[in-house]
Amino acid sequence: MAMDGSFSLQFSLQRFLDRCPELRSFPQFDSLANERDIVTEEEVVKVLGEVFLHPNYTIPLMGCFRPIARKIVDKAVGLLWHLGKSNANDMSVEVEEEEDLNEVVLVIEHYNQAGRRLDLHELACLAFCRALDLAPFLLG
Repeated sequence: MAMDGSFSLQFSLQRFLDRCPELRSFPQFDSLANERDIVTEEEVVKVLGEVFLHPNYTIPLMGCFRPIARKIVDKAVGLLWHLGKSNANDMSVEVEEEEDLNEVVLVIEHYNQAGRRLDLHELACLAFCRALDLAPFLLG
């Protein structure tokens, strides 16, 4: 956000990618960063809703996108809610498998496919606690 209080989605996206340069190697962010046209808020919220739960990106995301933080959190909650509804009858056993989280960006999709919902729950709790600490207005 600029000193005058104005918010530029393009500037915020660039700032976020400058703070987290490793994200540029993922197609979702590469396409957003390289778009010649102006990026829409919907496109950004859609991608950031998935990234929000990643422990390496929650804090920079909240710092760069504070004016649209509620929409990003709502998107993440919606993805988790949809996941819970779609897996209500799934009785698969979680697989214990350590891996490098740095190679994963779409946390919700990744942990769901791996059957690691408890790990996903822990990441969600961590992300929401961090978000509320940085943006208490999300409670209202």
